[in-house]
Amino acid sequence: MIGNDGNLWEVRASSTGVQRWVKAYHVNNAHQIQTTVNPSPNITNKVNMSKVKTITKKTTQEVRTIETSLINKEEVFKMMALAESTGLPCLLVGEPGVAKTKTVIEYAKAWLNKDGKMTAQDFAQKIYILETDEGTKASEIKGMPDLGKLFTENKYELAAPIADAEIVIINEVDKASSAIRNAMLGVMNEKFLFNGKHKIPCKWKLFIATCNEIPKDEQDSPFWDRFMLKMTVNRVSAGELVKYYNKGARNYREKFTIGVPNSAEIEQVEIPVNKLEKYLEVGYQHSSDRTLTFVPKLTKAVSYIWDISVDKALVKTAQIMIGQSAGSELQNKLMSPEVKAVMSKVEMLQSYTTNEQLELAIADIESLINTYVSRGIMDETQVEEIELSMQYILGSHPARKDYQTSEEFDTLMAEQA
Repeated sequence: MIGNDGNLWEVRASSTGVQRWVKAYHVNNAHQIQTTVNPSPNITNKVNMSKVKTITKKTTQEVRTIETSLINKEEVFKMMALAESTGLPCLLVGEPGVAKTKTVIEYAKAWLNKDGKMTAQDFAQKIYILETDEGTKASEIKGMPDLGKLFTENKYELAAPIADAEIVIINEVDKASSAIRNAMLGVMNEKFLFNGKHKIPCKWKLFIATCNEIPKDEQDSPFWDRFMLKMTVNRVSAGELVKYYNKGARNYREKFTIGVPNSAEIEQVEIPVNKLEKYLEVGYQHSSDRTLTFVPKLTKAVSYIWDISVDKALVKTAQIMIGQSAGSELQNKLMSPEVKAVMSKVEMLQSYTTNEQLELAIADIESLINTYVSRGIMDETQVEEIELSMQYILGSHPARKDYQTSEEFDTLMAEQA
């Protein structure tokens, strides 16, 4: 399997007979776009730039290369890729100072600069940012009179920058008045700006709103239901901040590549109807009919972007659209006790400190998989999901940092055999 990082991944057996995912050899990926984003003026010449890290493995025609000094924002970037690929509005919820807006701006830069030719004018023309509060008027959305045309041509026309923007960011939407929210609904849902007799088409491809919290007395408001993609952006832990300081703090920058699937790529994913029925058992009481019609498409896109099986994609979709508890409930319906047991052992791989411990644990996992497959308890999709999870864990495991290639690792295991 060729990933967006240009590497060919394959399952290989070591001299001990244990199978695992390894990088085979490097392949140039014609679709990968190398993007250069102008660094912030606050960054000195002594920038600690790590290598580009791919956070999605599946090959896509569209790739975003994101350069950032933020940490622990991979999930937020994936959520924005999901919003872009599905064309659905996204709501980021989090307390002040967790870098909600900055994360969106970093993603916007990667998008607008995908050909490496972005100018300041391009950025200004293609992105619309509105900071809202109780006093923000609906005219900020609906538009203001074009005084230039009124003066030179004696024509009364409205200038509505939001209609021409490819990326729309509405900050502090929880503080917006009902007039602002009503004006937003047409832009979000129908992609039209309704203003009296005027019906102006909107060009946005990414619509992101942010807020500190959804007010408790508005939890059931239809307005918030229009955001089918919701994500809580949490603070960085103290431990992660220490790692951040060691990497150079504000002088540290990192690059991510993330694949953004198009409609044709998304439709390659198949979801059995019986699994969608399981989703309805959990989500029917929590979602509107309109929201539920998007579940198949969202699940397929989630499976593609997060590189996970259909089962886990359904769980992730429930977490995004409803909440964590709904995801846990659905997981219990979809996964057998045997699959949960294997996944638990896979997650424990991160706790081992030596290669010997890893090999014994992997052998145990492979033995369980073979047993459950032979009994018909696990299917091919579930096996692929487990192998993919192992691939991610082992690919960056500290116990294997001394082995640059799979050949070196196999040679060592042969010597120890």
